[in-house]
Amino acid sequence: MQFSIILPTFNRSHMIHNAIESVINQTYENWELIIVDDGSTDSTKTVVNKYKKLENKIKYIYQNNKERSAARNKGIEQANGDWICFLDSDDMYYKNHIDEFKSLIEKNNNKKGLYFSGVSYGEYSEDLEEYNMSYNNNLEFVLLNTIGTPRACASKQILKKHQFNQEINIGEDKELWSRISQFYPVIFHKKKTFIELEHPNRSINLGSEQESLRTLKFILKTVKIKRPVKKKILSNSFFNISKMHIRNEQKVMAFLYILRSILMNISNKQNKHRILLLLSLIGLYKPIYSEYEK
Repeated sequence: MQFSIILPTFNRSHMIHNAIESVINQTYENWELIIVDDGSTDSTKTVVNKYKKLENKIKYIYQNNKERSAARNKGIEQANGDWICFLDSDDMYYKNHIDEFKSLIEKNNNKKGLYFSGVSYGEYSEDLEEYNMSYNNNLEFVLLNTIGTPRACASKQILKKHQFNQEINIGEDKELWSRISQFYPVIFHKKKTFIELEHPNRSINLGSEQESLRTLKFILKTVKIKRPVKKKILSNSFFNISKMHIRNEQKVMAFLYILRSILMNISNKQNKHRILLLLSLIGLYKPIYSEYEK
């Protein structure tokens, strides 16, 4: 069983070594690493070439900047593996990442589907991922949760048919998972074999949250999902935007988006906290918004 790992990158020469070495150090050896350089202007190619001399299973592809969805699709086109995994240039795999996916796939009789691993933050954790499976279907799960591409592994046959929408660059993974989950099983691994590394450039900002909302609205126009679930999805997105406004000290906009969040989903169990946050912003309750200003 061969795995192809798609790694898109753009001007990450100073940190891509962590990602590459985490693949080279995998306990499972039947893999290929396809690095798609999306128009880098730094020394990314030089860094990658050093590793290529040490490991012939690494491929390097350069393309003019087309954003990460196009870069991942380019990698999928070049993949030889039976299964395709993804990795970002600012993250890394734990040494058993591919081995665990292989075991999970075999445990499920090589069923073609979308597989997800757990995620550790900053360093490897032996704690197991606890998934809330109280959803009506897999589509609801992928829309109400954030599951980044490095946690995913899918049959090449699926990804040849269902590729990333190149018009979307924020929330593109959620959009793809929403399509795949309607036709194929979604299978979860509780072991946290992917490690997300924190750094200043990774910070979620107002622009990315607003773009995520646009992506969600696009997805909701293309899928059949119950109205209460749709309201919950949008409510959560409004609240995420409000937190970015708080961080930017834009209290009026924060107030408006929290209000939209509450009104969109009146029955939300989290509304009590959101109402207190609303009151806090206008000085009618002790400040609790400071936790979102970091």
